[in-house]
Amino acid sequence: MNEILIILGRTFIGYFILNILMRVMGKREIGQLSLFDLLILLTIVDVMVIGLENYDRKYIYWIVPMIVMALLQVVFSFISLKFVWFRKLVDGEPSLIINKGRMVIRNMKKNKYNMDDLYTQLRQYDVRCIDEVEYAVLETSGKLSVFKYGDSKYFPIPVILSGKVSKEALMGINKNIDWVYEELKKVKVNNIKDVYCASFINNQLVFRIK
Repeated sequence: MNEILIILGRTFIGYFILNILMRVMGKREIGQLSLFDLLILLTIVDVMVIGLENYDRKYIYWIVPMIVMALLQVVFSFISLKFVWFRKLVDGEPSLIINKGRMVIRNMKKNKYNMDDLYTQLRQYDVRCIDEVEYAVLETSGKLSVFKYGDSKYFPIPVILSGKVSKEALMGINKNIDWVYEELKKVKVNNIKDVYCASFINNQLVFRIK
């Protein structure tokens, strides 16, 4: 009876701590979690389970690792906001899978994304033919974002994020870095690092300066 009460008590404490840590790490739906976020979450839950199974061990042996993992995720998230290269290393980056009704094969190969994956996710949007899709983007979470012809007037393609130019985005819109510099001159910006973000909308580059 005493062992059951201990396990129930640890279960309550573990659940309480897990809820607090999830709030500290930020509210995100499961489908929006990056691979790194998912690994951190699974590790925290695994540590909690170990603490429940080994109820003869002190609380500190499983609560502290849970807190450390959550703090690690917070620190990594902060660094990701500051450095684009680190964000790409940890979370990856979205990939353009369909561009104006045509598959971008190089991006599919790069992401190990096959035709079965594509058609399975397209069916979720009631798409019967690839020709119906203007753009489809494979997000870092593995979800496919689909934009059919006529869904919206404009589809923004991020070209500059946190002062870094996306070569993949330029390839998708058939532009080069020289074109970016020409657009920068038009808005009197001398340094790309001064640009917080810039999106290609309606055949032009729309800037947001830091």
